[in-house]
Amino acid sequence: MKRKIVIAAVSLFIAVIIFSGGFLSGYILTGAGDYFSSIIPGSSKPSVENEESSVKNSSDKDSGILAISETIDYVLANALNEKTRQELIRAAIEGILTELQDRYADYFPKEEYEKIMESYSGTMSGIGVVVTIDDEGQVLIIKTIEGTPAHKKGVKEGDIIIAVNGKDIKDMALDQVVAMIKGKEGTAVNIKIFRPSENKNIDFKITRQRFYVPNYFVDVVDDGIIYIQYIDFQEKGAEKLNGELKKVLGSEANGIILDLRNNLGGILDDAVAFCDLFLDKGVIVTVRGRSNNQESFEEFDAKKGGYTEIPVVVLINGYSASAAELAAGALKDNGRAVIVGEKSFGKGTVQVLNNLSDGSGIKYTTAKYYLPSGATIDGVGIEPDITVILTPEDTEDMQLNRAVEEIKKMIGNQS
Repeated sequence: MKRKIVIAAVSLFIAVIIFSGGFLSGYILTGAGDYFSSIIPGSSKPSVENEESSVKNSSDKDSGILAISETIDYVLANALNEKTRQELIRAAIEGILTELQDRYADYFPKEEYEKIMESYSGTMSGIGVVVTIDDEGQVLIIKTIEGTPAHKKGVKEGDIIIAVNGKDIKDMALDQVVAMIKGKEGTAVNIKIFRPSENKNIDFKITRQRFYVPNYFVDVVDDGIIYIQYIDFQEKGAEKLNGELKKVLGSEANGIILDLRNNLGGILDDAVAFCDLFLDKGVIVTVRGRSNNQESFEEFDAKKGGYTEIPVVVLINGYSASAAELAAGALKDNGRAVIVGEKSFGKGTVQVLNNLSDGSGIKYTTAKYYLPSGATIDGVGIEPDITVILTPEDTEDMQLNRAVEEIKKMIGNQS
């Protein structure tokens, strides 16, 4: 089926304060925690042909907007509790989003929206950590990027952020915390973390720097076994990976390990292109939702890739989410890969991010995506074929070790 480019994105908000993940066109599937899902930057407005069905009587629409405007004017002029016009406008917008009863719906003032959009460029000014919301609602650092300010200062994976610039972040949305940590290059941010392994709080003063973070790393872990850590799904990430693999693989490549652990998602188009590299046919994903007052359906079919004969093992864990789960599930359902690790996060919805006329933005759910089997992973996750649980006491990466063992078996079976 022909692929249709949809200006959409997912917000699982892979709150990479590194911040990565191209954000140009296509659904963005990111996910785990309060701000994980899909986002659509610059999503199109209702088309002319659907305008009449969405607003049957334009006078009703105009009178409704006028009533909201009048309410704001009356409150500004007479209410005992004084508020600014901007505060009331924000409250009105947030009230609409609350009515949706959508856990991913949110409103972003102009400054926050601009930071979110910047975060998808791959080049950013920040401290260099990837964060998510854990089961207890805490902001957990799941990765520090080597060479970045946070890494140099000694921030570690597993640290829990409890305050930013002296402000307690308990009960804050993840995107708000991220916006506080990001900032202008050369400025400093004060971070207080709790380190469970040492049972103590630690204060860091970190100077923000501008840096580029690639979305993948390629290495050779054993004879002819290629290890690919895919950090997130960025604009044209798979295309760049393909170029890298052409240089690395050669004729000696016997197996590939795809590490999608701690990959919170990214752009749908890139996830599809990523799967294309390893599939020769079959459905990759189906997206079903609502657009322009109509039900929408989009099926993405595989194009024959260049690495369809090489055995593949995929690594996942509880922080593999959204687009990462889509990729793992598509390769599994098409019989193309063995999955090793832990059950994935379970993020299978798509959000849209619309830019408003004043520069602010809104996010809300528009669709769900389904694996080739027809199953949705939303709230369910993907179960690995081989479960390997990592513990804090492990001194080796037992999941990767098992992946190497499994790929060797697969190579042996091909002989």
